[in-house]
Amino acid sequence: MGQNIIKTSFSASDHTRFALQLKSELEQLEALLNTPGWGVGECTLGAELELYLTDKHHRPAHYNLDLLEKAADPLMTAEINRFNLEYNCPYTTFKGAPFSFLKHHMDDRLLSLQSLASETGINVTPIGILPTLQHGDFGLASMTDSPRYHALTEILCESRGGPFHIRIHGAESLEIDADDLTLEGANTSFQVHYRVKPDEFATWYNGIQLATIFTIAMGANSPIFLERKLWHETRVPLFKQSIDSRNLCGMNWHTPARVSFGKGYVRKSALELFRQGVSLQPVLLPDMCDTQAKEGCGPPLEALRLHQSTIWSWNRAVYDDADNGHLRVELRSLPAGPTTIDMVANAALCIGLAHALRDDLDRLMDLLPFEFAKYNFYRAAQFGVDAKILWESENGSLAEFALTDVLVKLLPKVADSLIQLGVSRQEADMLMMVIEHRLAKRQNGASWQLATLTALEKKYSASEALGRMFGLYQKQFLSGEPVSHWSVL
Repeated sequence: MGQNIIKTSFSASDHTRFALQLKSELEQLEALLNTPGWGVGECTLGAELELYLTDKHHRPAHYNLDLLEKAADPLMTAEINRFNLEYNCPYTTFKGAPFSFLKHHMDDRLLSLQSLASETGINVTPIGILPTLQHGDFGLASMTDSPRYHALTEILCESRGGPFHIRIHGAESLEIDADDLTLEGANTSFQVHYRVKPDEFATWYNGIQLATIFTIAMGANSPIFLERKLWHETRVPLFKQSIDSRNLCGMNWHTPARVSFGKGYVRKSALELFRQGVSLQPVLLPDMCDTQAKEGCGPPLEALRLHQSTIWSWNRAVYDDADNGHLRVELRSLPAGPTTIDMVANAALCIGLAHALRDDLDRLMDLLPFEFAKYNFYRAAQFGVDAKILWESENGSLAEFALTDVLVKLLPKVADSLIQLGVSRQEADMLMMVIEHRLAKRQNGASWQLATLTALEKKYSASEALGRMFGLYQKQFLSGEPVSHWSVL
């Protein structure tokens, strides 16, 4: 959920001072972006992996702070719920085998965490949403004791003026209300950070937006929440609704949701996204900062970064002060799991496909207006490998196609694009073989969970079937085999 803070309540004067600091830092960022050569450097790849902790009964285990203490790893942090934690994978240069680098580090960390957790009968598993969650698993008693989480809960609830309404209609329907943010903590993701040159940001961002449509469908791994079969990637509507603080009653206009696919294609610069964040979204955490720039680093811009951390676009612009300052695109839509090879293959697909679309990007954006791209994104999240999207037909007009049929035609270009970016032929081909097999089998984490659960429901009660399905998921995850190779009962 972003940067840590110290205070949990803020005065009107805090908001006034913070607004002035935001304005100043936005101007500083604009000056940096106008400085020739600023932010140019080696492309890098990094990631954050959120994880679930469960007990021997496949139920969530409130163990994150204990496990963090045992691990004593500065690259690990607690998430909003006490049954989740996050591993911040070291970054690497984008050449050779960067995805294997991430996989290796995640495998090592997962193995060591499991060794520490197993002493008390706890399991560590990457999965978009734990299928065995129940209503009683949420509430303040489940929240990690952190000033940031308490402050966000208080501020967002006050802004909304009532409970958060969750209304998700998929294969089945779910309608519940919540008085805090812990429902958001049901979502765990694999967030990828890709460094780009400032003058190439718009092209990369727009390409990643379009590539995300295919990646979220192929990588979906969150089909079940509170014993309901919902969207293939239920994280998308759940995250958006579980922190939606907007009170829309009696208003002629309203601010956009803090979780969204975006407001439109980027025209020229990352500055557009930072400006939109400042102008359209009220400040939630006006925690004043006065950190001086470190040697070899750019200006901290801590107020701007803190504010951006409370705007959860599915693809987000990130400013980092490291290496004299630079920009990254953060890919936030990918779920955790099913295995580390599946996760890095998803990341490679998104980045490689975004690059493959670059030569034709202007025409594609004309052909597919942003509202239609957003439509495709939500259809991909809802239906996964079964999604139908709007895409270009042979006569140049938009028509509806099976997403998998469109991807079959695009996929051959992706490995070559990764190689052009500096990835080795062996790495690129290996990762695209994972995607090709998944595409041929039409089996990702979501479809495997649903098919396995359907088979188990013929023999067991709903709750027992969910537990057994997750137990099988854990065994298959530990095998390390890509999800397209997993057997279904």
